[in-house]
Amino acid sequence: MKTKDLSALDTPGGFDVCIIGSGPAGTFLGTTLARRGIRTLILESGEGLASWLTNKRLKSLAEYEYTGNTHYPLNRTTSRLLGGNSNFWTGRCERLHPSDFQPHPYTPADNSWPIDYSDLDSYYDAAEKMLRVRGGPRTRFAPPRRQALPLPGSPDVSFLKELCAKFGVEVEDSATATPTKTLRLFNVQKEILPEFINGKFGTVITGATVTRLVAGNDKEIAGAEVKTLDGRSGTVRSRIFVVSCGGFESPRLLLSSASEAFPNGIGNAHDMVGRGFNEHPNVGFYASIPHSWQTLMPTNKIVRTHQFYQTYRSEGLGALIPAFRQAWLLPNHILPFRLANVPRNMLSVMSRLVRAAFYVGAAAEMKISLANRITLSKTRVDVFGRPIAHLIFNFSDEDLALLDRARSLIGGWLVQIGATGVREAEVAWSRHHQGACRMGADPRTSVVDKNLLVHESPNLYVCGSEVFSTGGAMQPSLSIAALALRLADHLTMRLKSEGG
Repeated sequence: MKTKDLSALDTPGGFDVCIIGSGPAGTFLGTTLARRGIRTLILESGEGLASWLTNKRLKSLAEYEYTGNTHYPLNRTTSRLLGGNSNFWTGRCERLHPSDFQPHPYTPADNSWPIDYSDLDSYYDAAEKMLRVRGGPRTRFAPPRRQALPLPGSPDVSFLKELCAKFGVEVEDSATATPTKTLRLFNVQKEILPEFINGKFGTVITGATVTRLVAGNDKEIAGAEVKTLDGRSGTVRSRIFVVSCGGFESPRLLLSSASEAFPNGIGNAHDMVGRGFNEHPNVGFYASIPHSWQTLMPTNKIVRTHQFYQTYRSEGLGALIPAFRQAWLLPNHILPFRLANVPRNMLSVMSRLVRAAFYVGAAAEMKISLANRITLSKTRVDVFGRPIAHLIFNFSDEDLALLDRARSLIGGWLVQIGATGVREAEVAWSRHHQGACRMGADPRTSVVDKNLLVHESPNLYVCGSEVFSTGGAMQPSLSIAALALRLADHLTMRLKSEGG
């Protein structure tokens, strides 16, 4: 898979669309546009995984500051490499619920979603096909679907279904992107981006960091300034620009591009860029549970339930999505062996001696707060002299109350199934960077409109989970892909109407 360097900026005829970032949003958007004969450039600050792991200067570009009471981690949250954070993605592909798009306790009164579930339904279908999503039958609590998932579920989760049924919970095999090769996780760099790179209308330049968007007095983006770690620089010219560099970097780039036309940063006339950042905190418990000889096999299976998604919204709180994971561990680290050769009475004895490692956790929605935001550091700059991002991130009272509801819910289940050795883990984070460039109908309370066009610029778009109006409790990857495919249709129609 051959990417290019800055010399490709001189491509005859130029570009129709320049996408900044090669993560799921940029890759889905770029690949779809290139299929339609639209000359598309994707700029990626990083390169391959090896470079990300070994190049200290490259890793420094992902650094940011943090203040707040959430104890948000300063590492293992952002990256700089081809394919973006999909390189560390487990492949979970869940839809947002229809209720997420409707007013609920965490919907800001002045900034509701400007689209609803029906606007994304067909794009969810298309994204699931591109991601080769597999999964078992959906429960009555899951988001509605017009058709079955592209691939059937593969793990046998019958034990978890039977176990959870004991305390009245309906679970399902998590919808998951399926790689074309079984010995790897799904990431867009290997599964989707090759089509873009090998096609006639797609160009990827790696090692190219966009340091600034250049705007004219008419507020149209005239170019993007690009720099490399070895000292080269260039300017990208394109008819349309799309910022898809993640929940930290997208607002940072807009804020760093202040000019006479945009004195407070692009799209920031009303001080909304960076505001409303949210994530998915997870509470979790590890325990041991008894099991029968029929399930005495080393395994690792995960199911989730949508049953409690709206339970706590009646209390003025957010959505919740519990997950259950079984991982059998044999005593004294015995290696797997052929159980068919073991007498049944011996298996019965072993099952009384062995207990299964069991995890129950829940991802929680966070309340949108304008005080939770991405801004620019006042004291630190990166290797290109730009202020690094500064995250201000605190729990609200409602966030803490919802996490406590999750703890009580899970604790009751563990008691009912006779779990022992229960241990609560530290609150974990999902690396879902949402909401810092939210969409909305009102430019005073949002950054982009329903088509992801920045309110203040006629040719600049933002695409990714940073545009989510509210965060829900679901994994955002499928919704990111659906929004990218929807944007591809919009840009295709726009370029066609403009004679592109």
